[in-house]
Amino acid sequence: MSERTGSLSRFTLHNGLRVVLAPEPGTGVCAVGVHYGAGFRADPPGRAGLAHLLEHLMFRRRTGPGGTTGGVPAGGYANAATRADSTDFHQVVPAALLPDALAAERDRMAGPRPTAADLAAELDVVAEEIRRNVTGRPYGGFPKVPLPPLLYGDYANTHDGYGDPDVLRRVGPEECRDFFDRHHAPGNAVLTVVGDVSPEAARGLVERRFGDLPARPFTPAPVRDEPAPDSDRYGRYTDPLAPLPAVSVGYRLPDPAVDLPGYLTHVLLAALLEHRLRARLVTRERAAVAVTADCGLVGGPFAARHPVTFACTVTHPETTRAETAVDALDTELHALASEGPGPGELRLVARRWISGLLRGHDAPHARVRSLGAFELLHGDASLHHRIPALLAATPPTDTAAAARHLRDTHRAILTLTPARRVIPHPIRTEARV
Repeated sequence: MSERTGSLSRFTLHNGLRVVLAPEPGTGVCAVGVHYGAGFRADPPGRAGLAHLLEHLMFRRRTGPGGTTGGVPAGGYANAATRADSTDFHQVVPAALLPDALAAERDRMAGPRPTAADLAAELDVVAEEIRRNVTGRPYGGFPKVPLPPLLYGDYANTHDGYGDPDVLRRVGPEECRDFFDRHHAPGNAVLTVVGDVSPEAARGLVERRFGDLPARPFTPAPVRDEPAPDSDRYGRYTDPLAPLPAVSVGYRLPDPAVDLPGYLTHVLLAALLEHRLRARLVTRERAAVAVTADCGLVGGPFAARHPVTFACTVTHPETTRAETAVDALDTELHALASEGPGPGELRLVARRWISGLLRGHDAPHARVRSLGAFELLHGDASLHHRIPALLAATPPTDTAAAARHLRDTHRAILTLTPARRVIPHPIRTEARV
């Protein structure tokens, strides 16, 4: 099966591997990405962080042809990441080395054969990554670690994708291989090639490298939706390294697979709220030092299937009460729900957000990852090209409707307290404007 849409070509191999080709003539480089349809939401209970650990084991894999080590052809760049619903490996190489990059991904897809020594070495790397990114830096886990358990109930939606290194040290090589077998089959993957190669040449290379891999059964991603909370939820998180307190307010978002326009409107609403709250709390009132509002806790707004979390986070001086930040958020939500944004305001915020999105896609590895994620999670790689226009066409009335949705739904309110400043109870904001 094959399909061509604009500059994109899409086809599926006999073993179920979906392929996306995006030619960029004259660039001199090629990017290769493989997305597997399992991320940390697939971690078994009691094995938080297993998907991330397997990513490390697959990335360190050695191959013979092409002189590659860890899947990195000489002269190239490679990396990998584990998201909620996907694990991806990506490379950027000179165009002449595209066959070597594909060979490395084919070898990776054939399966890891980790020894106990391999596992011990990668566990040390994972432990250091957790220390560097989460436990050893201020606000490292906030709000992505403690907010989901307040907003959701199911293990898949609540647990930390990094896990506990001490628990992961009880994982053996066979458990890693079993997880690979259940989730990393060709039929549960998308291969994406971007760069200086014709679709015909790229297709020939892909078919030669991956065509001999057999189709294998895999565990499809289950529906992760769950009942909405029937009341607002409150929690407290202590960060021994944080210099200042903070508060994060989380909401559940519409399913992007069911209502993509409605979801995109919430993406713009997040940008509007961040713009307004920065102007109000940081610039005018000097009641906060930082404000962020985002759709998606890990990897951005397009990196996960439903459910996706909207989080507004305010870092503030100790002289500011957390209720002040939450009240300001409620006031701005009420104003947007009642009046909507002005056309000029929405246009300005949309242009800034879209500009940032496009700048983020400047690098080849970013484009290959975006295309692959849209194909895997939404079944449509062309959304990578169409999202900016869809966002730009959002009318103010839709943004007002999104604000009403957040205003009228239950949420989670999480306060962060520096270890030296312990307060007896989490905040409770009962009334909304």
